[in-house]
Amino acid sequence: MPCAALCNLGCSKNQVDGSQMLEHLHLAGYTLTEDLAQADVILVNTCAFIQEAKMEAIDKILEVATYKKTGRCTTLAVCGCFSQRFRETVQHEFPEVDIWAGVHDWSQQFSKHLKTKAKPQFVRVLSEPLATQYLKISEGCSHRCTFCAIPGIRGNFKSRSEADIITEALWLESKGVRECILVSQDTSYYGTDRNSTLTRLLEKLLKNTSFPWIRIMYLHPSRVDDELLCLVAQEPRLCPYFDIPFQHAADPILRAMHRKPLAKGNRALIERIRTIVPNSALRTTFIVGFPHETEAMFGDLVHFVEDMRFEKMGVFPFSPEEDTPAFSMRPRPHNATAARRCEELMAVQREISKSIGKSRVGITVDVIVDEMVAMVPPFCQGRTRWDAPEIDGSVFIKKGMAKVGSIVPVTITSADEYDLYGTLVQ
Repeated sequence: MPCAALCNLGCSKNQVDGSQMLEHLHLAGYTLTEDLAQADVILVNTCAFIQEAKMEAIDKILEVATYKKTGRCTTLAVCGCFSQRFRETVQHEFPEVDIWAGVHDWSQQFSKHLKTKAKPQFVRVLSEPLATQYLKISEGCSHRCTFCAIPGIRGNFKSRSEADIITEALWLESKGVRECILVSQDTSYYGTDRNSTLTRLLEKLLKNTSFPWIRIMYLHPSRVDDELLCLVAQEPRLCPYFDIPFQHAADPILRAMHRKPLAKGNRALIERIRTIVPNSALRTTFIVGFPHETEAMFGDLVHFVEDMRFEKMGVFPFSPEEDTPAFSMRPRPHNATAARRCEELMAVQREISKSIGKSRVGITVDVIVDEMVAMVPPFCQGRTRWDAPEIDGSVFIKKGMAKVGSIVPVTITSADEYDLYGTLVQ
């Protein structure tokens, strides 16, 4: 029986794609393994969103290719965004790669080269922890942010049907999933091509499933309306968590990025969120070092962060991507300047995060248990409704034990910059 293994890089959407690829091979008769040395077929599912992701993809391809000499590997498949974006120009540089499969044609490529026939509609190999899983509700993006290569890689936005999403959600529920996380390039754009809306989809998910937690990721600030906010405020099963990348706070930069609304509108949106959903957490991301960004514009961004006091925040230096309008924009701040601005902005955010963490001390919150940490003594690690997996902080339960996947009350006893510590309420 041939064996297959997966190396998955990139975002949560890629994780869903990679897990579907594995299940495709599993249904075709492959045994799945995590040991690359024992795999006859190795899939490298790649990202190519920014330069750092491209270099990570290249490094991983070269690393995995060594198993064609030291392991059992006879077929190396490079899949995902890097393959979709660059295979025509780089495949001659990687003779070790046997299959180049993009984000849309991987099943056809597998059928052609591996003689597989199985084509699952949504079932996939679920990763650990089983209780938390992603549900992808669309593909592609129709926004044209000047810095972003995603539309060129994954195409225009295309919603999945409500029926398909509900079917997959029910399947996830049958597998024991308790936290269902909706992902997309822009979840708030859902339904614009199907006479539907994200709010309507959420209402159907609430009606047809019993997930204790439903989390929404990747909202565009121009599409977050009061209908959505009121539903989150009314439904305790919807995590009061808003992942909205604002990208910048200086109007000249937002215009150059083709981002809407501008700073005043973004401030108004944040105020509406906190008014309608007062117990919410806002996560955002910013790009610094964008072309034409001056110290004064960066100062506008710092003041915005100080005023808005985001619960969660990420900062990234501008990455010039081929085939995007921003690639040719000049002048650009020096890389060292962008790096310094990243550090300065994150220093501001650390103090905000520390203050917010201290304000949680003494309260009791529900925590989903992600894992058991094998230390002496062992303890549980989990997250609140205000924290998404992999990108946000954790709750370390120092007293009391609970099953992985369970949702338990925890009294917060201390906090640091990003994490909380607490005691299980018996």
